[in-house]
Amino acid sequence: MATKMARRMMFLALCTVSLAGCGERHDARPPAPAAAASPTAAQCPEPVAVAAAPAAAPAATVTAAAPMTAPPPAAGAAGIRERKEKARGAAELKVKRLVVAAGVKDREPVAPGTTFRAPETERLYAFIELENRSEGEGEITVAFVPPDGGAPVGNVTLGVGPSPRWRTWAFTRGARKAGEWTAVVRSETGEELARAPFEVTL
Repeated sequence: MATKMARRMMFLALCTVSLAGCGERHDARPPAPAAAASPTAAQCPEPVAVAAAPAAAPAATVTAAAPMTAPPPAAGAAGIRERKEKARGAAELKVKRLVVAAGVKDREPVAPGTTFRAPETERLYAFIELENRSEGEGEITVAFVPPDGGAPVGNVTLGVGPSPRWRTWAFTRGARKAGEWTAVVRSETGEELARAPFEVTL
């Protein structure tokens, strides 16, 4: 009887040791790392907050979609002419120098004077230096008035651009009569801007 009881006690002890060993082996298995299964917010930011706001269409896209129409060619040409006429009317011209000379070279008068011999002078030049501080263009007319007050010769129209120093010139072959002539510069409106007397001899 004592031997039976001792065998049962030994059997129970062995089972307990066996179950404990199984439990230890089960607990010793390494669990799956939580970080690998679900990344932290710092590693992968939550995109829900960003995606929740609807993206608005840029204003440039709406503007570019509007059709662009060019003005009619006739209206554009008329506008250009109108602007030129207004600019020309606004030009304020002042003659800074008026010289009568036998020629012009490098935009400067050659052999300027007040007396010229007709046989030796094929052309007579009126060299004009003007000031035009406005932004508009203008025009001047140059005429050579004969000694007897007859009809002027030349009557050359010259354009003047917007510049504080604008040089231009006109010439005539018609100043052949002996006597005192006058080179006269006038504006578009007929206003006299400058005059320079000179004598022609034979």
